[in-house]
Formats: sequence, structure tokens, C-alpha cells
Amino acid sequence: MSEEKPPETPEVEMEEPVEEPKVDAAEHEKVKAEVNTLTDKVKAKEEELASKEEKINQLAEENKTITDELTTLKAKENENKEAVKDLEHRLSQRELEITRLEGSVEDLSIAKKKIEDLQKEYKKLEEEMRAFQKIAENEPRFVILKDLQEFGEMRLNQISMKAGVSPAQSKKWLEELERAGLVEIHGEGRDSNPLVSKKK
Repeated sequence: MSEEKPPETPEVEMEEPVEEPKVDAAEHEKVKAEVNTLTDKVKAKEEELASKEEKINQLAEENKTITDELTTLKAKENENKEAVKDLEHRLSQRELEITRLEGSVEDLSIAKKKIEDLQKEYKKLEEEMRAFQKIAENEPRFVILKDLQEFGEMRLNQISMKAGVSPAQSKKWLEELERAGLVEIHGEGRDSNPLVSKKK
């Protein structure tokens, strides 16, 4: 058997190393400064954004509070509207009541005037009655009525004696008083000395 030859390693052409670009130190510092500046700006923007988000959250809370207050105020407004309606209704009722009372006061004023007129008339009648009573006290018929009021009933002869007149004259007066409905003569026609009483 023949010996096998080991595989030959292909020849690789070695690439020449790429030369890294040479960075100027000044240029490097400049770029670094720009990066730092941009980093600071980004950080500042992030802080600004965080601040704005916080402000947004704060405004959202305030907005919620205002919305709640507005809802409460609307509810109170509705309650106030109902209260105003109720007060207007009550005011209207009171105005009607005042109108009725004013009418009543006017009626009372008229009634008071009538009462005053009647009192004056009554006073005048009282004075006339007293004057008439003074005259009537000496009137025999009035004397007979007073006696009958005091004793209840009397015979004709008793009445004549007290009046100081004849039985015939007493009987005439008694008949007048009977026609006036003030006395009653009992047993007339059957008795010459009838019983007389004041009519009840």
C-alpha cells in the first residue's frame, strides 16, 4: 500500500493590516465635548419631560378637583332652583293671603263703621227710651204693668184701688193693654172682678 500524502494546506494570502485612521487629539476632545453637550441636553430634556409629566399629573388632579366641584355646584344649583321655585310658590301664596286679608280688613272697616253707626243709633234710642220711661212712669197703664210684674196677677178691684180710678176706667185700660198683647184678662164676661195677669 502506498502511503497517502497529507492534504496540502492551501496557501492563504495574508491581508495587509488595515491601518486605523489616526484621530487627532484635538478633534477627539471636540467630539467628546459635543457628546457631553448632547448628553447634558438629553438629560436636561429628560428632566424637563419629567417635570412636565409631573405638571400634567398635577393639572390632571386639579382638573379632577375642579370637575368634582363643578358637579357639586351643579347639584347645588339644581337644589337652589328647586328652593327658589318653592320660595316663589310660598311668596305667591302669601301675596294671595295678604290680598284676602286686605279684603277682610276693608270688610272689617265697613263693619266697624256700621257698628259705630248702630252704637250711635242705640245710644240715641236709649236716651229716647229713658225720656219715654220718665214720662211713662206717671202713666196709669205703666203703673198697672209694673204692679202686675211685681205681683204676677191681680183682681180688677185691686188694680182700680192702686191706680186710684174706677173699676170701669181700669177695665178700659186693661182691655187696651190686652189688645197690645201685654196682659191677659181671665173670666171676662162671667166675672165682674176678673183676674188679670201679665202675658207670658
